[in-house]
Amino acid sequence: EIVACTEGGRARAFHPDGTDYWQALGISYCDMPAIADFEGDGKPEVLLAGAVLDGQTGAVKATFPVKYAASWWRERAVAADIDADGALEIVTATRAFEADGTQIADSGLSGTFPAIADLDVDGKPEVVVIANLGKGSNVHHLHVWQYDADAPNKAVVVRQNVDINGPLNPALCPTNSNGYSGGGGPPTVAEFNGDGKPDVGVAGGVGYAVFDGADLMDPNVPNTSTLIWAKQTQDCSSSFTGSSVYDFDGDGRAEVVYGDEEYMRIYRGFDGLILAEECNTSGTLHEYPLIADVDNDGHADIVASSNNYSSFVCAGNVKTTGVRVFSSPRWTRTRNIWNQHTYHVTNINDDATVPTMEADNWTVPGLNNYRQNYIDNVFAAPDLVVADVWPECQDPYGLYARVRNIGEQAIGAGLDVAFYAGDPEMGGVLLGTAKTTKELYPAEAEDVFIALADPPATLVDGTDPAFAVVDPGDAWIECRPLNNSGEGTGLCE
Repeated sequence: EIVACTEGGRARAFHPDGTDYWQALGISYCDMPAIADFEGDGKPEVLLAGAVLDGQTGAVKATFPVKYAASWWRERAVAADIDADGALEIVTATRAFEADGTQIADSGLSGTFPAIADLDVDGKPEVVVIANLGKGSNVHHLHVWQYDADAPNKAVVVRQNVDINGPLNPALCPTNSNGYSGGGGPPTVAEFNGDGKPDVGVAGGVGYAVFDGADLMDPNVPNTSTLIWAKQTQDCSSSFTGSSVYDFDGDGRAEVVYGDEEYMRIYRGFDGLILAEECNTSGTLHEYPLIADVDNDGHADIVASSNNYSSFVCAGNVKTTGVRVFSSPRWTRTRNIWNQHTYHVTNINDDATVPTMEADNWTVPGLNNYRQNYIDNVFAAPDLVVADVWPECQDPYGLYARVRNIGEQAIGAGLDVAFYAGDPEMGGVLLGTAKTTKELYPAEAEDVFIALADPPATLVDGTDPAFAVVDPGDAWIECRPLNNSGEGTGLCE
């Protein structure tokens, strides 16, 4: 089934064929619905900001208070077992409730968007909060708090009032805009810098910023020193767009996918270098591109939405509309599902069923993140080797190289294979280059041939060994790029 929000803010469910299932009455603040099985009975509920709905009827099962409920900046809610009692709680940006709406923790903070992860990898989750109260508020901050049964109000504030703009000047947005005095969308959590601990990414009105998770948890690190990088973007209108993360190249560090009012970009996670940029205009709310293998070809895809109801344009006065999918055969494989705004892998099974007992994502190896999809066999990638090189002794004379993928990710056709007389690392002579002709799945191989009309005598008589190197220009991402050469002989016996 599909759960959506009407223009009037009501939750509405549809059957897979598009026919109506139900519409919730009396609740008018639906904008980021989440689905979770709070009772563990195989009948999932729908979570809104302020209410839990029966997933089968749309009836209200529980309500709970949210701050700023009547505004765009109302605090949102996610589902997570933050008190380790084996049942999901409702976690807002500032408080936590049992599934029946009974409050169990209050951080005392103000905030809008929560995400859950274990930033210091101690087995206990933190609530990462973005506080954005819009135009005139001067609130564009990141907070971190955690549940503690022994603390007053059962909550401990770990970090507060980190300026998400970092060094960027709010004056990049007009003074009468949300992005000037507010800013901050739903946070993402991922391993960006390679230190083994998750970090936090967030989009604001004037930029995108990534903060070091370990530093956020360290009281000796000042707020300004928790920033890893910040890059200028443009979202002065809503200033609360989201983002997603994925490790496209399989190097163990996530990349950021973010769309502002004009462009969708992929940023390198550890330093913010722009790896790709596509025109993708939007008036923006809190949408974000998502990552899933939508065509089931073994490679991740990016699904992005755009619209032309605003005045924003890309270079050349270009606007885009609709839903578009971006792909590359170089990207690692992932699951073919991303089901909701508060996506965190363990909230949905591969067959689109909702877990009756959701695993805590922060305790699952490789899944201590939020709004990040995972690579099958986490961070799998292709691994190309040349298994053998041998001659073709009939006319025409030439060399074969057996190219094999010993990795855990398929790789596309068209790989260059360079042939040499002698070791290329020791001055071997390049004989020519051929290409693979088919996609190589894990453990699959292809014999690649190059005809040699005038081969060196030292190759033919065996004085110089025959070498082949697959992907000599390192055009493709692999888990081990230094094992791409193989040796054989050109001697015909």
